Amino acid sequence: MGNQPSNTEPCVVVGAGPVGLVAALALARRGLKVIVLEAEPEGRVRPGSRAIALMFPTLRRLNEIRPGLGQQIIDAGVLPTGYEAYYGGRRVFNQQLSPLRKVLPHLASSLPQRETERIVFAECLAHGVEFRWEAPVQDLETTRDGVTITLADGARLTASYVIGADGARSVTRKAIGVTMEGVTDQTPFIIVDVDEHPDGTTPMNGYFHYNDPALDGRNVMHMPFASGMRIDLQCLPGDDVDQLSSPEGVREWVSKVVDPWYGEHIQWISTYRFHQVVADSYTDVDRRVLLAGEAAHLFSPWGGRGVNSGVFDATDAATAIAQASTAGDPVRRTEIIERAADHSRRWGIHNRDISSKALRQMRGNDRTTQAKRAIAAKLAPVVWPAGAWLANGPLQVPVPRLGARAYF
Repeated sequence: MGNQPSNTEPCVVVGAGPVGLVAALALARRGLKVIVLEAEPEGRVRPGSRAIALMFPTLRRLNEIRPGLGQQIIDAGVLPTGYEAYYGGRRVFNQQLSPLRKVLPHLASSLPQRETERIVFAECLAHGVEFRWEAPVQDLETTRDGVTITLADGARLTASYVIGADGARSVTRKAIGVTMEGVTDQTPFIIVDVDEHPDGTTPMNGYFHYNDPALDGRNVMHMPFASGMRIDLQCLPGDDVDQLSSPEGVREWVSKVVDPWYGEHIQWISTYRFHQVVADSYTDVDRRVLLAGEAAHLFSPWGGRGVNSGVFDATDAATAIAQASTAGDPVRRTEIIERAADHSRRWGIHNRDISSKALRQMRGNDRTTQAKRAIAAKLAPVVWPAGAWLANGPLQVPVPRLGARAYF
């Protein structure tokens, strides 16, 4: 572990979602005392699949934090067996993953967020992380020497450093005067989780359909996860979103996408609009707070950039705090935190831009994109890269590299 931390105050993580839990574990593994503050009660119900895809670089990073942690998540999840893309009712891409398993046996693990949290929470407890439930943060005050945190009940505690992982409505971000930069996409989407079919026939391929004629030209995607399948529908301008997202509406269109059985076995329904925003800074003026996950950025969920980039934010922040805690020179401590914040923010902007590119290709609102998609669809049966371009459009996921921060 090298030099032992010189600070005596604990590090505080705000938020006990997957990113906060990973941050807490990474800090604890570095020998730091950690307290996690969570506004909700212990054992809270976490509905919906959410954040289902943990990619190869993320699993690798989790194994670096705690040997075997990534493997636990692999074992708890499922790996899609392939990926198919369709355009206007015709298949334009079909890639089965069997040959790739020999090279990259764990391209991804697909499981509900609550399962990821369960696994990482157990590791946090095993490493002495302290949790304070029903402890919403009201305010933070930073100085060059640390952070004072005020809870909603008036209680106060001091911390050497804080990682803000308290989500899209982050109190931590607002308290340090950081704002989000970007846009909110106005296209509504509907997420539906359905049960896994008891006879084992649930499709294990990922699937995306541009302009599905069975759904009046809407785009639709489905992806398996451990215990079920997630289906996303892109609404059209003028759609009655309330009707489409009602149990009756979902039953009707889900039955057209997959077997009607799934329309009768719905776990969860949610509607959302994409936010494509990144914090204007990932740290405070005193360099005592670092933001991670949705406290720092919001992307479209296509391509899995939310939780995957959040894991990298969290672990990079923990590394920087551990290094700053052992640095004797105050200037050096500040530089370490500032460098980590700038590094993560550059990745946030990169992911926002790539995610925006995916949205443009997926929607095809402009004539140039429409023409490119139509040409690619015609060429796909004989020109493999044309179909691959269409298939990768909504995801914009490059081939994983073995570098430290491959693409999140």
